[in-house]
Amino acid sequence: MTKKPANISTAVETKQKTPGQKIANKPESTPPKPFWPWLAALLILGLLLLGSISYVTGNWLSHLSFLTSPSVQQQHITTLNIHRTLIYADLTITVVNAQYAASFSDDEIQAGPALARLNMQVSNKTADAISVVYYEVARLLIPKQAPIDFPIVMDLQLSTLKLQLGSTALNETLVLLPFSGSFNASLYADRISQQSLTISYSFRGYALTYHLNSIDIRYSYKGTQVKAGRQFYVLNFSVDNPNGVDVSPGLGFDYIRLVINGNNLPPIDNTLPYGFKAGSHGIGGRVVYMAQAGMKSLTIGFLLQLVQGQHNYPVNV
Repeated sequence: MTKKPANISTAVETKQKTPGQKIANKPESTPPKPFWPWLAALLILGLLLLGSISYVTGNWLSHLSFLTSPSVQQQHITTLNIHRTLIYADLTITVVNAQYAASFSDDEIQAGPALARLNMQVSNKTADAISVVYYEVARLLIPKQAPIDFPIVMDLQLSTLKLQLGSTALNETLVLLPFSGSFNASLYADRISQQSLTISYSFRGYALTYHLNSIDIRYSYKGTQVKAGRQFYVLNFSVDNPNGVDVSPGLGFDYIRLVINGNNLPPIDNTLPYGFKAGSHGIGGRVVYMAQAGMKSLTIGFLLQLVQGQHNYPVNV
């Protein structure tokens, strides 16, 4: 007996084929493509376009004055040749000439009805870096008027002016350069007084020999202008150590003084070494003081470091 196969129902539905109709599989749905790459590209393009527009606009605005207005004509300039030199803050300053005009074509800032311009040459003959803020120390002096800076009144005679250098706020010694008339160029120059004083200074039983070679009298030192009514006194020494051992008395700050009216004045600067090698000769250095201007004689004091007292040595300058 033959066994008939059982009918098995499935969950798969089929469609009947109608005449003239083909059977086709339903396509699978695909996820939408992301939109952010297009957005990023648009943002980058926008930034590039904005940068290009800003660059072109900036260049156009910077040259607008040249495109819309004619160049400024230089006003008549009156020039006074001076060629005078003074020293301020260790700088050698030569005023070549002074110029006066209602305006200068290359000056974008004008604070008055007219301008005076000084053409100067400045040299630094020292080994120190010197900085001067001319806005603070440079003034023009006009007869019967208060000191002013460089904007000036109309119809002014340049020959009546004086250049003043120095800070009144810092109570500096002021230096004056008249544009005409008498002028003593050596008034503010350094003066050197040659000396021949020899000092024997004992420290811990060992004698050192100090030679005072010269004294510089100055209105400025290391780029600093001296206070009003004062001067710098620079004592230039050379030292010998004839001993067979090193001798170290300390720096000049420790034992060398300028005696003023019986009072010991300490130095403001020193380059003498702390000690001197055995058998050394001619070791140079300076000790610097700021004291009353115009002194004709000085008293130098060497302090006894291990006991009370000092030895004083007068010199003429």
